[in-house]
Amino acid sequence: MQGGVEITGLSPIVIPVFVSHLGCPHQCIFCDQTQFSEPVAPEQIPGIVSTFIAGCRDPHLRRRVIAFYGGSFTGIAPRLFDRYLAEAGRLVEQGVVHGIKASTRPDMITPELLARCRGAGFVEMEIGVQSMDDRVLRASRRGHSASDAVRAAQAVLDSGMKLGIQLMPGLPGEDRESFRRTVDEVVRLRPDHVRLYPAVVVKGTEMERMYQAGEYAPLDLNEAVRRCLYGYARFSQEGCRVLRMGLPPSRALQVTAGPYHPAFGFLVKARGYRVMAGVLKERFGGELDLEVHPNSVPELIGYQKENIDEFGFIYSFDERLPRDYVQVRGAVERGCLQLKDIIEYIL
Repeated sequence: MQGGVEITGLSPIVIPVFVSHLGCPHQCIFCDQTQFSEPVAPEQIPGIVSTFIAGCRDPHLRRRVIAFYGGSFTGIAPRLFDRYLAEAGRLVEQGVVHGIKASTRPDMITPELLARCRGAGFVEMEIGVQSMDDRVLRASRRGHSASDAVRAAQAVLDSGMKLGIQLMPGLPGEDRESFRRTVDEVVRLRPDHVRLYPAVVVKGTEMERMYQAGEYAPLDLNEAVRRCLYGYARFSQEGCRVLRMGLPPSRALQVTAGPYHPAFGFLVKARGYRVMAGVLKERFGGELDLEVHPNSVPELIGYQKENIDEFGFIYSFDERLPRDYVQVRGAVERGCLQLKDIIEYIL
């Protein structure tokens, strides 16, 4: 359906429009303002969209969505906000794109702003929650509370838009129990999707100063993988998609410490299969003969074959099996596991 009212079908073409740091009233300890480029001006949006679509395969057979990234969209100064809405909304009206989405802060959302966004063709709003622990939020100088996130999430859902949530495991003051509570509370917000970005130390930030002064220790890679696996399993259990885990490689040069890995998401999923294989090994002993969906074979084998090296299983695949699922060939009882079955073993 045109006009941004409904978007269904294949995965969309997401056209990024960077409004770098616009609308952000706070300097969070993990963010460096000096690394942001100039934000795209509203008048540049039609040209950016046209160029991007021209470079895509089969653009007219896929949904097309403008995505405002890099700032707190609903916190942008009113006149500039109006110009962004007008330019993007016009492209929705013309059928050039089918919808708009953006990311913002929990304390920069009101029903009135969301109604205006919805009227312009917005279909989704992603909220940078980071944590649902107020101690962690204060230590990170976020400038908002967990209750702000609850109110904002409900407002997005009430507006008819899809709700996305961003979390940042490993911020100062967070431990495993704090992260568990954060995940459980976010589940209750009923998001459509979540992104998990483990906290890393970025050059030029207050967090880097704290790290160098011994005031902050980032998660090691193993612990970051475990926490994100817990989140991935819990959200998957509730039917909430996890769209991304870990920073994109484009940010790697800015990281001075912390759990960055170019294949972080793969490490998390492979750890899930490692846990499932371990549970099945305890149940059945001997040499395991495991079956998974063909697309899950690399994750079953593990990063640098660490899963198969540890457990010595043999494997095959079956296209009828779901993803994130493993079964012992020929076993009838207690011979299969899904991610939701191993949550208690992760942390």
